[in-house]
Amino acid sequence: MEPTELNGGRFYARTLLHDARVDDLPALSRALGEAIDADFVATARSDWHSDTRYTWVICEQTRVEALALAVLYPGPRPRLEVVPTAPPETALPNDPVLAPMTVGDALREGTATITRWAEGYLGLKLR
Repeated sequence: MEPTELNGGRFYARTLLHDARVDDLPALSRALGEAIDADFVATARSDWHSDTRYTWVICEQTRVEALALAVLYPGPRPRLEVVPTAPPETALPNDPVLAPMTVGDALREGTATITRWAEGYLGLKLR
């Protein structure tokens, strides 16, 4: 399967990036507590193509910064793991016209969006 971006309203899940425009490696390193290199991003893309693991970062709709790492394992015991890139109570730099949100809000809404996709599109049971 090709990597799929998911829009869930205020938050969206997108493929991992490591290029001149957007570099998710520092945020992924914070989330996982270890140094992450470009191979991590390449492996995530390869796993999409082999349908062994689907990986996204969850972002706020008006920004590209990764707020959480989400990994869906579709195997016989499907599961979704979501790890924040900052403490959940961290306030997001919201546009003043939008309601204030936190990293925790991104976790909840991003998890719900990915769960709906996995259950509806892939037929997985995550709950």
